[in-house]
Amino acid sequence: MKKYLLLFSVLFVLSACNSGNNDSKDSTTKSTAAATEKTSTSTSKKNSSTSRSSTNSDTASNSKTQTSSSKTNSSHGNHAMSAMEELQANYPNDKFPDPATISGGKQIGIKASEEQGTLTVNYYVVNEDTPFNDPALDGQTSVAQFQRKSFDSKETAQNEVGQTYDPNGQQVDLGHSITGYRNAGAGSSFITWKEGNWSLAVRANNLEQEDPVPLAKQTVEYLEGAFLPVPHDAGQISLRVAPGDYQSNSVVWQNNQTVYTIMNADSMSSLKMAVSMAK
Repeated sequence: MKKYLLLFSVLFVLSACNSGNNDSKDSTTKSTAAATEKTSTSTSKKNSSTSRSSTNSDTASNSKTQTSSSKTNSSHGNHAMSAMEELQANYPNDKFPDPATISGGKQIGIKASEEQGTLTVNYYVVNEDTPFNDPALDGQTSVAQFQRKSFDSKETAQNEVGQTYDPNGQQVDLGHSITGYRNAGAGSSFITWKEGNWSLAVRANNLEQEDPVPLAKQTVEYLEGAFLPVPHDAGQISLRVAPGDYQSNSVVWQNNQTVYTIMNADSMSSLKMAVSMAK
């Protein structure tokens, strides 16, 4: 009997130990699982935060890139050359009249060509920006023209200027101590005078009862405060009282073997174009 009691006691103790070990194992397993879940949750949150940060950074970077591209595109048009700038770029060694003097500040289109030593620049009144040498200007009427022509000698160039001056006519006081001489012929009357190496002439149509004196006096008054290019050696200004085509008024002067010619439909505009080239 004692043997059975002893055996029962031993079995009871072993059972208790096994139960304790299982509880310990379950506790350890639960603890490990909880820790793993916590670590996984923390890692997930960290990755989510990192992802959001990366997305926000990419969005900001893309936004900056788009802004920079927009600025580049918007400023690109500002570098487009005007017709006058392109004319000057094509003929960097030449000087040209100020476009603002050509037609009372109206917008100007420009065409130019050079053949056999003669550069010809035609100006047109336009309603919008027009590219240099735009075919749309073909067939339109020029309001003004500039020409630069080279000759073999100074003498030939001087003869090309074609000075007109006749001091034998009726004297007319033009102001500023300048005397003009009035002559008539072929239905027209003329007043001619000289200022330095320049000869000047104003023509009026007698059939239209035009008077050359007012325009002659206006010219003298204007040139009292404005300066023309210096001719080497001859210059000629020919003006008409009545407006006409671009060939009606001309300013021609010599610079050694080169002759410059400005023509404009308006008399005072032709003078202003020439004065702008002396600046």
